[in-house]
Amino acid sequence: MLPYPFNYFSSIYGFKKPFANRKLLTWFQLIFTSIFLISLSIIPVAVQNASLKTYPLTTFVDGVFDPVTKEVMDDITENAKIENHQFSYAGQQSTHNSKAGTVLLGKEQSTLGEKLTLAFGSKQLIISKKGKKLANIQYQHINQAALKNKKSLSAAISQDWFQQNRITVSLFLILISGFLLALNFFIVLLGATFFLYLTKKSRLFSFKTVKECYHFALNCLGLPTLIAVAAGLLFGQAMTTMITIQNILFVLYLVIIFYRTHFRDEKMKK
Repeated sequence: MLPYPFNYFSSIYGFKKPFANRKLLTWFQLIFTSIFLISLSIIPVAVQNASLKTYPLTTFVDGVFDPVTKEVMDDITENAKIENHQFSYAGQQSTHNSKAGTVLLGKEQSTLGEKLTLAFGSKQLIISKKGKKLANIQYQHINQAALKNKKSLSAAISQDWFQQNRITVSLFLILISGFLLALNFFIVLLGATFFLYLTKKSRLFSFKTVKECYHFALNCLGLPTLIAVAAGLLFGQAMTTMITIQNILFVLYLVIIFYRTHFRDEKMKK
């Protein structure tokens, strides 16, 4: 008999081994293996995040660019300049108010108000709301070319914000992705365990304990997880696609194993 963890990986392929080897591991080994598979799933997400050049600021600050109306954008295009990473404004109306918020051009924000405010100061853009600074963004990718329209300005602001907060944003995205991957993993695993355990009173099936059901479901989830991880690493598939691949293959694998074993030990002897 192979030692752990090799005995687990030897049990995840084939259409009889996952069922036959449903009693090999201890509870500690089962939980550790579950955590390992989840951690493995996070690797493609981390690799993809490492290659990101920008990320939408609207994901973290809802409606952040709504105060930049057409009137504001026309004023910026006509009267604002960015040279040597410094912003200057030659117009007459440096304050623009709207229902969405306030835009200040060429002057620093003296007090933090309740409304969403974008203050284009000489050296940095300060975004604030409800008396709190949400972002301090220096002018790097926000250059003269970015001032031509709202789309390019929004993209440049998001890019500078991401580059200046890369570590924090990347960690946040990985944590959120890890939570969603773990949630899906345990919903599928525990759901399958529950329904398999319901068969314990039937003479038609050989499952007797929760541990057997959990172990078998984990065996069936191993190969789909590895394939989903490979799809993420080799083909750059998004997390949602990885989850879909994992779930579909798990169900398919479960059905094929049922067809081959009928979840009965007697079938294994034939």
